[in-house]
Amino acid sequence: MAKRIRKIVIYLALPLFLSIQATGVSFSQSKAPEEKGPNIKFGKIDFSVREIQSAPSPLRMLEIHIEVFNKSRQTTAPPNSIKLVMVPKETKYPEGSPAAGFDLAQEETTLAVPLPPNTGRILIFGFSLPENIPESITFEFQINPPEGEKKTVKWERS
Repeated sequence: MAKRIRKIVIYLALPLFLSIQATGVSFSQSKAPEEKGPNIKFGKIDFSVREIQSAPSPLRMLEIHIEVFNKSRQTTAPPNSIKLVMVPKETKYPEGSPAAGFDLAQEETTLAVPLPPNTGRILIFGFSLPENIPESITFEFQINPPEGEKKTVKWERS
């Protein structure tokens, strides 16, 4: 009889012991990786040409709308920590058109508000186009130079 009781206890204790071991493994979770700072990325970059009526001739403005996103899950980008630089690389004119009088310079701006996790903002650059509108202009954008993300975009006259 004692042997029988011993076998019953062993047969019951073994599944109980194995189930405790299995549940300990199944409920454990790995620790989330630590973020080292905000993860700032580009979204879409759109161009818009606006015509403003004025005397003696209308003024044409090229607006560049740049989406900037904070892809971090927990980290908020503090105010004035996101710098965006626009560098015009190449301007093409129709054949036979002079290129004089239209020189684009490097522009930069800083986002003055905090950027919470998983949100974005649109930054706008604008400048007036000359009377003789270029065929295309190639721009290079960079977030937080020199190590930030770069993006090259081309505007073409429609």
